[in-house]
Amino acid sequence: MLVASGTSQTYGIGERVYSIGEPSDEMLVLLQGKMVVTSAGGEELGDLGPGMLTGEMGVFTNQPRSANISSVDRSVAVVIARNALLSVLASNQIIHVRILDNIVEIMSERLSATNLQNDKLRKQIMQLEQEDEDDYEQTGGVGGDMASEFDEYSGDEDE
Repeated sequence: MLVASGTSQTYGIGERVYSIGEPSDEMLVLLQGKMVVTSAGGEELGDLGPGMLTGEMGVFTNQPRSANISSVDRSVAVVIARNALLSVLASNQIIHVRILDNIVEIMSERLSATNLQNDKLRKQIMQLEQEDEDDYEQTGGVGGDMASEFDEYSGDEDE
């Protein structure tokens, strides 16, 4: 019923599907191909394969797009407009609950993955900070032994 309310769309290699800041007036379910999710700076945040959806967060929250989505393979998706989605949800309570359950599961998985990534980055930062502290202690602080070399220098080169 939900998929039937959407339209089939094909995307070419490198084609931009969604851009940060655009209105979130539709979502898509990827049927074939691969898409990549990137930040405003171009950093790859994740990828999408068949069966995955994107754009749902903005459709439900009415917030603009929070990431760029581009097709990296020839891709086929079912695009579902917000109005069509809301109509299906309003017409069938069972579908409504199942879709919301799926959305909660997807968002929970994404949050867990983000938390793991944050923990990994935090550990890397702590490791780098510890290495900096160790280097600082090994060199005797700022300037290392150079300060004592200057103290020993009398300034008289004729001696």
